[in-house]
Amino acid sequence: MNNVFEALEEYKGMVPGLSRIGKFLESVGNPQVELKVIHIAGTNGKGSTAAFISGICRAGGYKTALYTSPHLINITERIKVNDTEISRESFDYLSKKYLATALKYELSYFEYLTSLAFIYFADLKVDIAVIETGLGGRFDATNVIEKPLMCVITSISMEHQEILGNNVKKIAFEKAGIIKKGSYVICGKLPSKAVDIVENKSIPYLYGRDFRSVGSNKNKNKGMECGQEFDYTSAGTKLTNIRIRLLGDHQLINAAVAIFATELLNRKGYFLSEANIRTGLHSAVWLGRFDIRRVVWKGKSFKLIIDGAHNIEGINAFFRTFEQLDFSSQKRIFIFGIMKEKKYKHMIKKVAFFAKKIILLKLDNSRALGYEILKREFSKYIKRNKIFTVNLVEDAFDTIESDEVVAAVGSLYLSGELLRCIG
Repeated sequence: MNNVFEALEEYKGMVPGLSRIGKFLESVGNPQVELKVIHIAGTNGKGSTAAFISGICRAGGYKTALYTSPHLINITERIKVNDTEISRESFDYLSKKYLATALKYELSYFEYLTSLAFIYFADLKVDIAVIETGLGGRFDATNVIEKPLMCVITSISMEHQEILGNNVKKIAFEKAGIIKKGSYVICGKLPSKAVDIVENKSIPYLYGRDFRSVGSNKNKNKGMECGQEFDYTSAGTKLTNIRIRLLGDHQLINAAVAIFATELLNRKGYFLSEANIRTGLHSAVWLGRFDIRRVVWKGKSFKLIIDGAHNIEGINAFFRTFEQLDFSSQKRIFIFGIMKEKKYKHMIKKVAFFAKKIILLKLDNSRALGYEILKREFSKYIKRNKIFTVNLVEDAFDTIESDEVVAAVGSLYLSGELLRCIG
């Protein structure tokens, strides 16, 4: 069954609607109804925000579930309780147990995986479940959750336009589909047009109006590669010198959203202290997001920055951090791969500006953009003899000299390939 499950294509057979997963979950006892859920949607920042909120809840002693997507290396990464992945044995058992029922209701890959997560979390009787949408919100499989504790929308920008719509308002409408009557709503830094859509459905708490974060001057200095500090303020709280490991100004917004979520949880009867906030935020790790590694390869040693930036907002955030940490003081080597449906021309132009050499890595995914198109686009800005194509991560590493700084961007699948190789 494992091979069958993992052979399913995540974006294949996507048909809008919640009837299939709804019927499946009803047939197995509606486990999602038992969960106290913080539901998170957004174009970027969902995973980091989920990791921050989960970290704070765990630090407060609550048994905390975390459901995210996609996975980078192993499918079990998506389903965690108290930061521990579901065991392969448990995952295999649940997958086989409910397969016939899943086939009966014609569940998609993501619908089935989401259902298994709900079953697992309910079986373990978690106190809080932090649930990230897969794509969009209104018709996302996770949206069978009817009474979340709160709904979070981290950011909204142009992505998956073929599914979600071709402007910010349409995309915001889809993301805001997770909002339920009676639930708190928290928004990160959103465009004004997106805020209008959210305010049509709720009275949201907004970053920059109801709460905010300000980065420390220390963050502007070299040597901050292992973390950053910030101050947080809201109407009821003021915290200073909070430290997180995740890098980039955008992570300060995500962390602020997580703190405000904590304030709202306390209003609902939970108890999460300032110490829990500080410990939980500092413990949060999110692989493949400005993830700096020292790679030792065949006697060479070089610095590798892995970032899953796969859309315009993500690539812009990456390069803001890249420049802030002074990596842009000279041209660098870039490893690049991207999916066909992305706005790759803009992203390629941005990468090329900072690059002295491009390594195009073949991705084992039918949605990946081919070498020839990538080479053609990069050659508009970089000499063709500075553009290399490789089939394996190991081949890419062979072309890198000692003491180089290398950045890998364009796709979470690319991040996964690199992390799988270096461990």
